[in-house]
Amino acid sequence: DPAVGEVMPGWREGYFEIHSISSGRGEANLYIYPDGTSLLIDAAGSLVTQQICDDKSAGGVTPARPGWHISSTDVIADYITHYNPRGANVDYYLNSHFHEDHMGSWPEKYDEYADFPKHPQGNFYLNGIAGLGTKIKFDKIIDRGYTLPVTMGTEDRIKDYQRFLKWTMATNGTVYEKALPGHDDQIVMKYNPGKYPQFKTRILCASGYAWTGNGTETRRTIPVLREEITKASPDENIYSVALQIDYGNFNLYTAGDLQHEHRTGYEWMDAEEQIVPVVGEVEVMKASHHGSTNANSVNLINKLRPQTVWVNPWRTEQPGAPAVQRMVNANPDVNIFCTNIDEGSKAPLAPYADNFKCWNGHVVMRVYPDGHYMVYVLDDNDQNYKVKSIFGPYQSK
Repeated sequence: DPAVGEVMPGWREGYFEIHSISSGRGEANLYIYPDGTSLLIDAAGSLVTQQICDDKSAGGVTPARPGWHISSTDVIADYITHYNPRGANVDYYLNSHFHEDHMGSWPEKYDEYADFPKHPQGNFYLNGIAGLGTKIKFDKIIDRGYTLPVTMGTEDRIKDYQRFLKWTMATNGTVYEKALPGHDDQIVMKYNPGKYPQFKTRILCASGYAWTGNGTETRRTIPVLREEITKASPDENIYSVALQIDYGNFNLYTAGDLQHEHRTGYEWMDAEEQIVPVVGEVEVMKASHHGSTNANSVNLINKLRPQTVWVNPWRTEQPGAPAVQRMVNANPDVNIFCTNIDEGSKAPLAPYADNFKCWNGHVVMRVYPDGHYMVYVLDDNDQNYKVKSIFGPYQSK
């Protein structure tokens, strides 16, 4: 095992690793399964500039890591190439939902980015998953389905994404699929699954469909009528793909930006409540919506009672103190790790300072075959991946 100041060594057979990559531009989380199968969830690609970051009048955002000289695409590509057992070849990419801090921005949204480069053959912008997909080869790309619950095919961001999908399928042989809620047979180990029968990845919900807990059965959690959906104007976040990953006694929950906002007006807008019946206690949780107050609801957190939480903040209000309080109320000993945080966010979190183990860095969780796990925080000031702090061992229940 590594020591503080040493470069974090790579994965070994039997380890389950979670790598939360710090870029300051959103979320990108690499999972390496016990047999070496790799899954990347999201590809941070917000086009926030240093000028916007420095201008606090509109609310703060986190600074780019390791600096403004490098894009989040290059940060993620370098990290994956360094730590993925198959280098630049990744088995699965999962888009949790269609927001820029998870899959990339589109310059039409920002006039100053009108000249942002496009791929010469594919005619898509080289940012987020599309830019990353020219540096990393993904065998399979899965998303929540851009025709659900209503078609998004006329939006610039989806048109650009479709151009990328068309190019990578033709060039790299990438397979494209929609996420299948209720299934544990869509994201599976590819290299030695028989050796690890206690490992599985279950899709809990996506695009307004939630697992019932019975086989692969799902139920629709949003209205059938498009008129009601349009009237409510739901945020994209409620359609996020949620997963539970189990490795023996170790359990992990991750759900993109799944949230519960506006449930008082429309009960179905509480997307988190829809999966409360099918989740149980977990060792590790990714804070939903970067730890925002409009996510990580009381009912969900009280059911999950996570031992360890990691947060990928990129705005001033993340993580929100009310959400953190819910986590601490559910488990007073919860350990919280942030990949990056705006300095202005720390003051409201002071009552929970003992629960926060780090404020910035790549966060790596290494789960061993017996169920215990360690947490390593890597320096994100450069791309040398040296360990700056170590926590654990933590025991699975």
